[in-house]
Amino acid sequence: MPSDGPDREFGLAEGFSADLDAEPADERVYRVALQLYDPAGVSEIAERASCAPDTARRHLKRLADIGVVERVSESPLTFARNESYFEWRLRNRLEALSRDELHDRLAELTGRESAFRERFDAESPTDVDAFDHAAYDDVETVWLALSEWHTVRERIDRLEAVRRDRGSDSSREENAA
Repeated sequence: MPSDGPDREFGLAEGFSADLDAEPADERVYRVALQLYDPAGVSEIAERASCAPDTARRHLKRLADIGVVERVSESPLTFARNESYFEWRLRNRLEALSRDELHDRLAELTGRESAFRERFDAESPTDVDAFDHAAYDDVETVWLALSEWHTVRERIDRLEAVRRDRGSDSSREENAA
């Protein structure tokens, strides 16, 4: 059954496997590991990374040691992406934003969230029934919009947490002075 997804429509996957094949084994295993949302065995990962299972195992153990992946089971040895590692990396990148960049991103995202609230007349995407806002053949479009709203909300929450932490850091510095 042919795929009609965005990768086929926009050619997103074109060149990816060619680019991946040109990379060293450790990079190929790393890139496959980034996509391990569900646990996968060493053999499957090795196959996807076009390398020997022993090579994949060695690189996966190193990635587990630094927290990129986590061991899910020992027999058979399976790994999955360590979401907390990626959340930590994202948080570090957000903390590196200047105060103005943080403010601009928050303003843009809160504007988008306000538009979603107005469009769906709801406070949260979880308060919306897609079938109430679309004809039968248009439900997928509403689901995509609700998914985007949920993502916008998550991004706002992350940015707000960084902003709050900065505020508490500056108040601690003021109290220390």
